[in-house]
Amino acid sequence: MSLKPPEIKEKDEKTENGNNIPTESKSGTVTEDQASAEEEKISTSTAYEEKNWQEEAEKYEDLYLRSTADLENVKKRLEREKDSIIKFANEDLVKNLLPVLDNIERALDHTGVDSSDSEGILEGIRLIHQSLESVLEKFGIKPVIALSEKFDPVYHEAVMQEENPDVEDGTVLKEIQRGYLLKDRLLRPSMVVVSKKPAIDKESDESYR
Repeated sequence: MSLKPPEIKEKDEKTENGNNIPTESKSGTVTEDQASAEEEKISTSTAYEEKNWQEEAEKYEDLYLRSTADLENVKKRLEREKDSIIKFANEDLVKNLLPVLDNIERALDHTGVDSSDSEGILEGIRLIHQSLESVLEKFGIKPVIALSEKFDPVYHEAVMQEENPDVEDGTVLKEIQRGYLLKDRLLRPSMVVVSKKPAIDKESDESYR
């Protein structure tokens, strides 16, 4: 009785076009799950980097816009200050000229006209006064309106009160010294006398209440 040699089972092999191709061992293969996880990791990292770059770009853009706005505000402020300096450059000069104008006005108020000589002097002072007013007007100097106006503490300085039943309480009756404006800035207020109601009128008003 003859014995058959034992059959040896060979490892399964895949054939392609008749050629034997051994399958790779499990330890050397990259599974689809691993590949997918790797791709997802790369994608997440890229998205995170893009988000960081976008945030950085937005931050610097905001900083640029703020800096531009601040620079524009500084330029506007400097322009305003420059205009103000030019506009009021002669303020000190004008303030020193005003007393001269005051003295001329006082001379006009107290000069008599009894003779031809005094009339000539008076006319000369008038001409000087008009010339000085004209020069000051060219530089934006104009008098504060006070007479018969309602007393305004911004433009008027009350030196005394005077009873007067014919006008409203707080009306400017007299101007002792004229006030002046340089453009829209007050150089000095007008020194004025302000009206007040007589005591009898006040008592009458209260009796009707």
